[in-house]
Amino acid sequence: MTKLNQSQFEQSGLVPVAVLEKVVSKLLAHNERDALRMGLVELIQDWHKPLKIKLFFSGQRGFMTHRGQSLADITIYDVLDQPSMPVNVIKLSDMTDVYNAVQSHQIQTYFQANSDLVDLYVPLLQGDIVGAVLVIDGISFAPTNKVIWEQMLAAYNYLNQMLYAAEIDPLTGLMNRLAFERLLNQAANGTEKLSTSDEATYFVLADIDFFKKINDTFGHLYGDEVLILLARMMSDSFRSIDWLFRYGGEEFAFVLHDVSYADAFQALERFRLKIESSSFPQVEQVTVSIGFSQMVNYEPVSSLIDRADNALYFAKNNGRNQVQNYENLIEQGLLVKTEQESGNIELF
Repeated sequence: MTKLNQSQFEQSGLVPVAVLEKVVSKLLAHNERDALRMGLVELIQDWHKPLKIKLFFSGQRGFMTHRGQSLADITIYDVLDQPSMPVNVIKLSDMTDVYNAVQSHQIQTYFQANSDLVDLYVPLLQGDIVGAVLVIDGISFAPTNKVIWEQMLAAYNYLNQMLYAAEIDPLTGLMNRLAFERLLNQAANGTEKLSTSDEATYFVLADIDFFKKINDTFGHLYGDEVLILLARMMSDSFRSIDWLFRYGGEEFAFVLHDVSYADAFQALERFRLKIESSSFPQVEQVTVSIGFSQMVNYEPVSSLIDRADNALYFAKNNGRNQVQNYENLIEQGLLVKTEQESGNIELF
């Protein structure tokens, strides 16, 4: 492939208003980011008839590094290849053009050999982070098509940014309660695959110990600083495929995907120790209590939350600053299943 220069790509053309209205109206029909992204793919297929479309994804949090890893080491997969079971995971470094799109935040454009068709590598942004990379093989380079493409992408980016902002907690930058309810309900209904392998998925609740005392003693400004710094440590401590939420107040929720029990416990314990050993402005030491439980398909979200919550409260009532697993506590006889948990699972 031959890389295009800027002058080659700056062509112009006129597009009927009705065409642009149709493009925007089709995108406006989607009120969730995942659906909007798939709507963009469908539009490109309808309007441009490319030879092939691929959509590279690295989890709901986008292309984020984890615990000091390089951008090149992030694992990605094509959600359009096997959308129900994305097992073909590869490293970003193995796909140079996708890597360049992620690193630069700019569209990478190439001519196909002996053809007027173009290959595009398009970074789809969520805030300041690349959320996915759309790869379009064999799109027409006609001026009119270029203008339709630019308008389509501009409309997508605007709508995606609005939907993204609506699901982000403004203080911590983590996903908020709206995103929590959407994703957890999708997972419970089986529409969001819990695992891409034989590993499990775990739901976690974490609560800052004595947070009210922090606010009362040092003021809400320092309390907010604790929340912000803790959220940053969360983002650095967990993978891009894991979901991180500010659940409410000083409470946080996580969903750890494709992980064994031992690895989940180790990751949570490592995070707990990181908080305990960090120095927070004015407040100095902060600790967290954590409870978690394994997720099961087709169960009420309320049951899942109750299990993690019971493990969390056991941790808080037995010394705080510790990680507890619900299933282990049941097995040891330290907790007793409620009637709701012991009975039949309610299907959505």
